[in-house]
Amino acid sequence: MERRAVVRAVGGGALAGLAGCFFREATEEEEPTPVDQGDPEPDEPDLEGTLRVATTESMVRGERAADEGLRELFEEEFPDAELQWTIPEAGLEHYVRRARQEADIDADVYFGLTPAALARVDGRLEGGALFRELNRERIAAADRVRDRLEFSDPNGRVLPSGVRYSCLLYDDAELEAPETLAELTDPEYEGTLLVPNPERDDSGLAFLLWTIDAFGGDDALDYWRDLDDNGVRITDGWTASDEAYAAAERPLSVAYSTDPVLAGREDRDPDRYRIAFPDDQGYETPLGMAIFERAEKLDLAYDFLNFALSNEVQAELADRHLQIPAVGDAFVDLDEAFEERTETPIETVSIGYDRLRADLDDWLDDWSGAIDVE
Repeated sequence: MERRAVVRAVGGGALAGLAGCFFREATEEEEPTPVDQGDPEPDEPDLEGTLRVATTESMVRGERAADEGLRELFEEEFPDAELQWTIPEAGLEHYVRRARQEADIDADVYFGLTPAALARVDGRLEGGALFRELNRERIAAADRVRDRLEFSDPNGRVLPSGVRYSCLLYDDAELEAPETLAELTDPEYEGTLLVPNPERDDSGLAFLLWTIDAFGGDDALDYWRDLDDNGVRITDGWTASDEAYAAAERPLSVAYSTDPVLAGREDRDPDRYRIAFPDDQGYETPLGMAIFERAEKLDLAYDFLNFALSNEVQAELADRHLQIPAVGDAFVDLDEAFEERTETPIETVSIGYDRLRADLDDWLDDWSGAIDVE
């Protein structure tokens, strides 16, 4: 369990660098020998050709898609290169299978990785490497990433590109905001709550992990049974919850704290898009990017990671993909409406890599066995 306070206006800061030359203490008889850092930057990097970026469906399809804007920005920055998006039908499992078979990987970068997804990939590969350890010295913009925003990955393979905070949306004309997660099982909230399915959707999974952080694994299952008894409605995913909530089918929904931005653009009733952080907390889900171990366009891949932390790209991801920038405020110019409608919790909670890798599959199996989804 990881807890930390977050202020609403976050300044720029530097991550602890994983790259650099480290030396054994020299004696009078020997010269210091640098440890091999891996992926040294070449004198003449190869920045030509096609960079293949694997990502999630939401990045390249639908009203929130940011694919075309990012492609245009990338190809303007690298005129001899082309950005090609790819969406594997089986998601990251596609690349896990390829890695097990020691087959070619048809992508150089994965964009949109979550800590839970990384932990599940590592568990399935049983020590095999899908992504490479990053040489942070090749990513100058990594110093822009906000302090404490990390993946807790012990192997230094992922760089944050954004973050989302779980919250509750509520209609203040119909009910008062719950002050705690526990209150959601009270009669006052019977038949009011929408929750995306944790087995199918990142927002639903974040809520499940939030409840495990709050109550513990076993007690969280009892809590979910109480939610079920209280009439919770499990939807197919974030989109289904958003549509049901927009249609006023229920007055309370698990969501992200950037969702009111979308509601404002679509002229939805702002009174229905009040944000609540029960217990003054929100579950933190960093979104990150990693380079595949067998990347063919390594130099372009490193420059893509740098590019993704630029002002223009961070603003585009906020505007189109509704994610809070990974970089400090000094490094990004956001639309005024985004800043006005987005909130961050007083305290963030998250579950770290080691625990996710050890327990996530069991938590999902237990949840599936305890909750009947229509």
